[in-house]
Order: sequence, then C-alpha cells, then structure tokens
Amino acid sequence: MIIGNLNINSLSAKFNGLKTYIGDNLDILVLTETKLDNTFLNNQFSIHGFSIPYRLDRNRHGGGIMIYVREDIRSKLLIKHNTPNDFESLFIEISFRKSKWLLCGTYHPPSQSDQYFFDNFAKALDVYSFYEKIIVTGDLNAQEGEDPLDNFCLQNGLTNIVKEPTCYKNTDNPSVIDLLLTKYSKKL
Repeated sequence: MIIGNLNINSLSAKFNGLKTYIGDNLDILVLTETKLDNTFLNNQFSIHGFSIPYRLDRNRHGGGIMIYVREDIRSKLLIKHNTPNDFESLFIEISFRKSKWLLCGTYHPPSQSDQYFFDNFAKALDVYSFYEKIIVTGDLNAQEGEDPLDNFCLQNGLTNIVKEPTCYKNTDNPSVIDLLLTKYSKKL
C-alpha cells in the first residue's frame, strides 16, 4: 500500500495538477490545508480510480483535510470519537489484505497549542485503541525531539518514519513537520 501526504495549501487552485500527479502512483492520499468550505462540491474533486474523498473542511482561509482511497480498497469513516470543533482530523478504517488499519489524516494549525492538539488527539485515539495497525499522517507542525510530539508517540506506541525535511519555508533551516507515524512493527 502506498500512502502519500501533501500539504496542498489550497486544493481548488491545484486540483488539475494533482490529478495528473496521482495517476497510478498512490493507493491513499492525505491532503492537508485544503482550504475548502461547503460551497465546494465533492464531485469537483473526484479522481478516476478513487472513491469519493473523505473531507473535513474549515474555510477558504485555512485548514481542512481530504483523504482519497483507491476505489478497490474498502474503507469507512469512523465517527465514534468526540473532539472539539477546532480539532482537525479524519479517522478512516482501511481494510487491506485481510486486516483492518486505522488511518488518521490530521492538520495541527500552528496557532493552536501543541499540548491542546496532542491531548485531544490522544483522547480520540483511545477510542480506537483496539486497532493494532495505525497510521497517522498530516501536517503536525511538530518535530521529533519536541516534548508534546515525543510524549504523544510514546504514549500511543507510534514511531515516525519521516526523517528527511518536508517543509522548506525557510530554505536555510528546513523542518520535518509533515509526518507519518505508525504503530506497526513490520515495514510499511
């Protein structure tokens, strides 16, 4: 299974290029900072070979998550968790090779307290603690070595597999804030 994560920073302006890029290259794609609201219809963002995307909108000025899953991979949106309205995460069950995975796409706004974000995230993950295979990906605006992220990973048995810089807002000091955390002992 090939999973991609991209902070797209406004999907509506970049959708046609995205469709070309995806092609047959990915099984699942998590987009953050889609910057969509309910005036954008789902069919505006359909991609051949993928199911209707799961989405969580904030507004045209920030945030938002969209998750594409290849149409031959069974998936469903999970809604048993209870989080504040300003917590941006989508929890999806993926059925793949006779096993069920918990996939979480998330966006942590830089204006939001790290402690607040990771505390709410941990509470949501507790609801789905029966999943042995977990993938968390998105723009976490946190790096390994920072206490809130490190504590969150330790408490939930998660390991970050992204080691190279993913954010180049400052080319002299790129950061690793678009992460892929997993709770699975074998190679993904």
